[in-house]
Amino acid sequence: MSKTRGHIPMRTCIACGVKREKKELIRLVLGADGVVVRDRFGKGRGAYICGNEDCLSVLKTNKGLNRAFRRKVSISVDVNDFSK
Repeated sequence: MSKTRGHIPMRTCIACGVKREKKELIRLVLGADGVVVRDRFGKGRGAYICGNEDCLSVLKTNKGLNRAFRRKVSISVDVNDFSK
């Protein structure tokens, strides 16, 4: 029998729509105060974004976060800090 890698979780970037492995993307969550923060392991609804500059710049102007969290949200810090 051949060995298989098993299930690999895939997620979609909310800025560009490209599907990637979960570990390659940055997870954003909505805090209780309605502010978006970076969180790798939090529970609940999360949104994923690529770490590249193009997707981060789209995030500033795109309504993808509002759509992902199903409400109007604000970003807690400069989106470029999400890539770190």
